Amino acid sequence: MKTVLLVLASTIASLLLGVEVAAYLTVPGIAMSSEGDALVIFDPEVGAIPNPSSHNRRIYPAIKDRKAFAFDVYTNDRGARVDGPGERSPARVDIITLGDSFTWGYALQNPEIYASRLRRELGASLSNLAMASYGTTQSLQILRRNRDLAPRLIVYGMIAHHFERNVMPCAPSYYPFCLDVSHVAPDEQGRLRIAPPWSNGVKRLQQQLAGDYYDPASWLTHGIDVIQGRIEYARATFEEADEATKDHAMGFLLREMERTAAEMGTRLLVVYLPTNYWGPPKGLARVIGNIRLLDLTEAFQRNKEAGGPNPYIVGDGHPSVAGNALIANEIAKYVRREGLLK
Repeated sequence: MKTVLLVLASTIASLLLGVEVAAYLTVPGIAMSSEGDALVIFDPEVGAIPNPSSHNRRIYPAIKDRKAFAFDVYTNDRGARVDGPGERSPARVDIITLGDSFTWGYALQNPEIYASRLRRELGASLSNLAMASYGTTQSLQILRRNRDLAPRLIVYGMIAHHFERNVMPCAPSYYPFCLDVSHVAPDEQGRLRIAPPWSNGVKRLQQQLAGDYYDPASWLTHGIDVIQGRIEYARATFEEADEATKDHAMGFLLREMERTAAEMGTRLLVVYLPTNYWGPPKGLARVIGNIRLLDLTEAFQRNKEAGGPNPYIVGDGHPSVAGNALIANEIAKYVRREGLLK
């Protein structure tokens, strides 16, 4: 009996030590804190969606060549980013903007982002349904859920990394474990479909960020969940999809977005937003088809050659206030020239 108890005790101790190492000691902290409501909530189809009617403040301390900064995220009842608390979505809008953190407005207050500038520039009502870490997959799903807004124009802000995100079960996040999201995958017959998230990565990330795991039960359950998330992340990144697979997935999603826009009786404009002045992947030309495409790579290059203000946040890569102004100006010119709101 003593031997059995010793073996059992040593086994339990080893397992608990394994949880401590795998789920806590080897998971680095991040230089960011959050106040207020949750930024996102879990959705079983999309993975993470904006928390409706909420206020979240993101706080980033100074590191290396980056100064300390903070910004506020207010959302309306649809989860669209707005200027302040208590705003409600109109029944219909002129423009819907979709995309990731470039369109959502990472590090900036809402009046500074290109979606808000575009709204003011065109004198149009606009709902910004973008969210940080989104790819084309989640943008399509969010568009379908908000088709009753009946916009005259859909603006999808694309970056090069969306080609990777569309086939990744784990979205970009602060931690080395999976933030589970919807993704493109083949079914049993090899046909592409949108697969649901593997598990609740939102709860995992938020609990880790808040440090809400110090009582024994939470420490154990969260630790096991983090280990699951690390296994998922390793599984998702074990073998990167080839270019043909990424292109095929992007083509599938763009066709679905084009079809959804046609069903809604609206126009679709894809805007390519260059990261660090990089042009679009070669695959974009192969899959864009007849969808309107506004590639802003040349506009960013012209600004650089003319000695204009830096369109990127130093040490980060997201569009700066000047970059968002440039984006809004170029989109507004294109919309007027093509008569997309007539």
